[in-house]
Amino acid sequence: MAEITVGELLEEREVVLHLTVVAGHKGLNRKITVSDIDRPGVTLAGIYEHFRSERIQIIGMGEYTYLKMLPKERREETLKKFFSFYIPCVIVTRNLAPLEELVKYANETNTPLLSTALSTGEFITQLKSYLDDKLAPTAILHGVLVDVYRLGVLIMGESGIGKSECAIELVRRGHFLVADDVVEVKCKPGNVLIGYSKNVVRYLMELRGLGIIDVRSLFGISSILNSTTIELVIQLADWEKINEIDRSGMEERFTTILGVNVPEILLPVAPGRNLAVLVEIATLNQQLKKAGYNVVRELNYKLLQILKKNDKSAI
Repeated sequence: MAEITVGELLEEREVVLHLTVVAGHKGLNRKITVSDIDRPGVTLAGIYEHFRSERIQIIGMGEYTYLKMLPKERREETLKKFFSFYIPCVIVTRNLAPLEELVKYANETNTPLLSTALSTGEFITQLKSYLDDKLAPTAILHGVLVDVYRLGVLIMGESGIGKSECAIELVRRGHFLVADDVVEVKCKPGNVLIGYSKNVVRYLMELRGLGIIDVRSLFGISSILNSTTIELVIQLADWEKINEIDRSGMEERFTTILGVNVPEILLPVAPGRNLAVLVEIATLNQQLKKAGYNVVRELNYKLLQILKKNDKSAI
């Protein structure tokens, strides 16, 4: 499970999120494990039944005003119970001066108490976007990721099958390289798979016999993308090693990446086959399927209608 510490959040986003540490400095090693964020208005009112203490807690104008209106003794009691839970951190927005009791119990429980100058809505939007990316489930796959006709295509197969050669031909034909050999995949909210390249090898490609080339330098900045949404997997396989080939396209295949089913095509490799053209056609066909048109199903429906008519005429 992905996680970051409050200290890491500060190091990476302190300036962007206008964060400062007010209290609870000893708790900066507390772990943030979920991207969801909580505004504990109902909790501060005394309802703890559904309190999600594992989330970052935001004290905005509403929560701040409510706490300030409470009698001092009641406020002490409320915040003492609130901070008795293990909370990653509490963040006060709008540069509101943290209440004395907030500082007191944050220090007593070593819970980081942070402050930001941003408004509550703006802060939550920016923090949620950062945490969604940082805490997204991640996988490292061996393959080549290209963007063909604005569709992310992950080309996979055995080493030496021709993945990189296929990708470089696609780049020559005007498509985009995202990653070669090592593809980092993150599952974003909504089961959206985003593919990236590792920074160290970004835009580099190994071609057997030529060695490592820099695609961006050779083909220009318009030949590469930083990331793309993976919507199709093409599995290259030696024709002679495939027992049975689906010639009609009736069989629908899927592969699972980070729990998400992605359409997969098994593409036989043999001398004389232009893999780049076949990948382009497969991508366009997938675009049609996304739009609701499946040529095989349409053909099957028409054939069934003809058979029904023939059966009736024979009666």
